[in-house]
Amino acid sequence: MDNKLERSADERLKGYAKDWKIFIDTCSLLSDNMEALLNHLLPYLKQYDNKLIVPYRCIQELEKFIPDGNNISRGEKAKITRDNVINLYKSGVVDIRGEQSDNFADNVFLTVFTKFRLKYNLLLITQDNNLAKDILNINNSKSVKAYPVQALRVNKYGFLSPFRWEEYEGSGKYSKENKGKFKICSQLTDVSVEVVPVQKIPCENDYVKTNRGSICLKEKIAAGGEGTIYATNTPYVAKIYKAEKITERKQRKLELMLTKKVDCTGICYPVDIIYNKYDEFVGFLMPPAKGKELQKAIFIPPLLKKTFPTWKKRDLVELAVTILNKIKFLNDMNIIMGDINPLNILVVSSKEVFFVDTDSYQIEDFPCPVGTVNYTAPEIQGRKFTDFLRTIGNENFAIATLLFMLMLPGKPPYSQQGGANPSENIKKMDFSYPFGDNSNKKTPDGPWRFMWSHLTYRLKKAFYNTFTKDGEYAQEHCRLSADKWLVLFNEYLNLLDTGKFGEQDKMSEDLFPTRFKKNPNITYITCKICSKEAEEHLSQNGICKSCLNEGERYKCKRCGKELIFTNYQKYIKQTKKFDFCPECFAWGNDAYTTVRCSDCTASFIITNNEYSYYMSKGLQLPRRCRRCREMKKNRW
Repeated sequence: MDNKLERSADERLKGYAKDWKIFIDTCSLLSDNMEALLNHLLPYLKQYDNKLIVPYRCIQELEKFIPDGNNISRGEKAKITRDNVINLYKSGVVDIRGEQSDNFADNVFLTVFTKFRLKYNLLLITQDNNLAKDILNINNSKSVKAYPVQALRVNKYGFLSPFRWEEYEGSGKYSKENKGKFKICSQLTDVSVEVVPVQKIPCENDYVKTNRGSICLKEKIAAGGEGTIYATNTPYVAKIYKAEKITERKQRKLELMLTKKVDCTGICYPVDIIYNKYDEFVGFLMPPAKGKELQKAIFIPPLLKKTFPTWKKRDLVELAVTILNKIKFLNDMNIIMGDINPLNILVVSSKEVFFVDTDSYQIEDFPCPVGTVNYTAPEIQGRKFTDFLRTIGNENFAIATLLFMLMLPGKPPYSQQGGANPSENIKKMDFSYPFGDNSNKKTPDGPWRFMWSHLTYRLKKAFYNTFTKDGEYAQEHCRLSADKWLVLFNEYLNLLDTGKFGEQDKMSEDLFPTRFKKNPNITYITCKICSKEAEEHLSQNGICKSCLNEGERYKCKRCGKELIFTNYQKYIKQTKKFDFCPECFAWGNDAYTTVRCSDCTASFIITNNEYSYYMSKGLQLPRRCRRCREMKKNRW
């Protein structure tokens, strides 16, 4: 640091000591350059009778680190720092404020700064980027009488510097990445997939190393099969692998990924590699993500309605366009996603999505080691994903599947009535949705056939020719790419936004249509019962086919089985409601016993119904046949 810059930094420090209330947090107290800062700051604090304020909660945090058997050096440093703070408190240049009941130090700072900015200039010294942003954001709250709030960090010279997050993002080993494309490879890498043992897997509150410098792992955000995601004191989050997942191949692949500038909002692509204190590879740094998993938010219709209650078909189409643009960006750089998995796409809105688990992408000769059956092309079904490189044709099948499942939320293209397991259905390419006169008559029951009928002609044609065995786009080298799908979906979105698509049938704009798309050559009526539109030739007496099969539900008087008195029986056939189910009706007419008539000696049958009737009335069973009973009655 040259003399001019040092004098300027010293003058600013002097001004803060004179006119500001100065607070400091735990991460700055533990900073390697804290001793140098105190050497510069303490003389000015004494000169202006000011004090460095340390929340009691920070002392507690230091004491929590002291008995750290997993990180002895950190424990020793925390003890030395705590003792120094207490000694400075005794000497009158540090003031320890707060109560034992205070929660996290970050919350204490936010509460105190919000309250006392009406009386004082307030400065927080912190290394925590997120806390600094929160503190500086207090300046945005409107108050005429408020004093300024500042957040600064300890720099390597022992002075205070502002936070410049854009500098952080552009610094480090990989700041001059090549902006070109990755190579297309046909031969698999020979880098080992054997687990590499490491001495320590970092966890919460541990400091780790990156090519940009040391960072602190904050609270755990999520955990999965490969590792754990942590917040950090940077704008990024950290993925720390489990010990059994750390391999040389992972490290070499990440190093390759970082040789190119992959900058697309919403794609959580690695920005740096993370090492533990022993300089062993343990994970990587990436942008944070937000939103709900596509699998849950979109692919389960009841949750879709709950999560996005105002959505129409155009919102799903716009979401498809948003996702396609990101896939196209990756494919244009020769990055193959491979595992196009709805669990790895997070949805905030139809215009904002995040792609996660990007370290699994196929980069040059490093394969995507994972996959799911529904998104795996027929030609690679059953293969071990770690043992080969996917082609762009394989990728295009997965893209088509994802798009189909967006248009028919959550329904795989090869789901069908009486179908085999998903893998076998995909291998056969036996697609069940009709196009023109072509159909295998296996379209799944439910609303799916309605949704299919309301898609645009060009989209149905593209899906049919992709998923049908002899289709125009069925073969690996012929499938539509992301940019070609974009043309079709942008066209669809334009038709919906201009209202042209709804001119023929307004229901085509609905997320979940309740009937087939209207045919302009067919007359429609409004059903008397459900008030929905229905094809006249399939209706009777003004009642649609669906309502004719519905009706009053009640129970059989004998066995309690549920029966339905259909609207067809009630309004069309005008029959009476049966008391018994067919089985019980037949049983009632069966013979209970055969009796010989006491008059004519002829045999006659007493049915189960007759037996039940006589028993219910407390009567004996008849001894004469019906004819003899009538004759006896007439004689009287």
